[in-house]
Amino acid sequence: MAAIDVTRAGAILAVADAERSLAFYRDLLGFRVDATFDDPPYAILSLAGTRLSLAEQGHRSPDHDVVLAAPADPTRPAAMLVLEVADARAAHAALEAAGADFVAPLFSPPWGGHRFFVRDPDGFLVELEELA
Repeated sequence: MAAIDVTRAGAILAVADAERSLAFYRDLLGFRVDATFDDPPYAILSLAGTRLSLAEQGHRSPDHDVVLAAPADPTRPAAMLVLEVADARAAHAALEAAGADFVAPLFSPPWGGHRFFVRDPDGFLVELEELA
């Protein structure tokens, strides 16, 4: 394996509406907004040492030909974000009060802990998990 000095890991999600997705991740999940850009619409967020970027779909990058697209079918997203929380029940109650779109009820798997899933505005799943 090559020796690479990684300082932080993250992901970029293609979204249909950058402002709408920014509001979801900032206001419901508590991500900090590090930077936003208008042309093309793009946001850099962070939470717990992780970077999450939101790229409005359909824009070409000047350094490659890949064009990102939000999921065409919100029931079949290509990625899922996982957030580890200290108290899944409290997080569930807070998100329920905020009107989050839950995929299923809070679940307590046989191996311990608790988890639940919410859907972001484009259909990406966000798993909130309390480890045992």
